[in-house]
Amino acid sequence: MNRALRIIFSRYGIVVIILILVLGVIALASQRQQTPLDGGNTANGGSSSEASSEAFTEDDGLATENCEGDDCYPEEELPQEAVDRSVEFAEVWLNPNGYSADGWYDTLVPFLTDDQAELMQGVDPISVPATEITGEPVPEGLKVGIPMDTGTLTLTMTEGSNNSTELDWLVSAIDWEQS
Repeated sequence: MNRALRIIFSRYGIVVIILILVLGVIALASQRQQTPLDGGNTANGGSSSEASSEAFTEDDGLATENCEGDDCYPEEELPQEAVDRSVEFAEVWLNPNGYSADGWYDTLVPFLTDDQAELMQGVDPISVPATEITGEPVPEGLKVGIPMDTGTLTLTMTEGSNNSTELDWLVSAIDWEQS
């Protein structure tokens, strides 16, 4: 018994144990040939790559009939009230009244989703990289780009409510691109 344990726990014994484990994992992995698209179920016994390509040709209900190109999937557009709300937020974000961090945060909260408001806690208004809006807002999908003197403020808008606002358009993400 002592001799068997000494062999098993020697360098060579440990190498053999690791080799057996690796080969076992490889054997198990080679038996399981599933793809996320078809779950490994092929009705006709064909290969999983054939089943995967068939899954791509099935109607997903999103595209229109006989549709080709980029126009197949309609892009959601924001109503004018959401664009107006994003501009109102941008005006408050610029902190024209020179509020302290807490005062500035309090003016922003009615425009923000709860998650975004949580991210903005503790942000200093001095960190705002712009001083004025220089152009018209540009809506694209659910985002609104607002040109500023030093870059573009991009706001992602979502319809919802927060602790201080009933159902309205709220800012769910804030992005800045320096020009």
